[in-house]
Amino acid sequence: MDILYSLGAAFIFAPFILFILTLLIARKKMGRRSIGLAADATTFLLFISIPVGAAVIWPYNIAAITYIVAVVIAMFLLTIEWIKSKEIKVVPFIRKTWRTYFLVLSIAYFLLWVTGLALTISRFLSS
Repeated sequence: MDILYSLGAAFIFAPFILFILTLLIARKKMGRRSIGLAADATTFLLFISIPVGAAVIWPYNIAAITYIVAVVIAMFLLTIEWIKSKEIKVVPFIRKTWRTYFLVLSIAYFLLWVTGLALTISRFLSS
C-alpha cells in the first residue's frame, strides 16, 4: 500500500510524469491523438496538484479559487461559442474547455514550480 501512496504523491507533485508516460504508452496505438489523451489525463491531475503545491509553498488553500477560475473559463468559452454559433455542440465544447484547462493549469503549475524554487533558493541563501 505504501507503494501506491508513493506513486500517487509522485504524480501529484510531478504531473508531467503522467503526461510523458501516457504519451509514450499511447503513441504506438493512437499516433498523434496520444498527445490529446495525455493532456486529458494530466488535466485531472493538475486540478489536484495546483492547490496541493500552493499549500506547500504558502499557508493558504487555493482549491476554491482554482475551481472558480475553471468555472469562469467555461462560462467565457461558452459565451464565445454561443456568439459564434447559436447551436452549441456539447462534446466539442467540453473537449475545447478541458484542453484550455490543461494549458492554463500547466502554465500555473510551471509558475508555481518556479516560485517554489526561487523561494527555496532565497531561504537557503539568506540562512
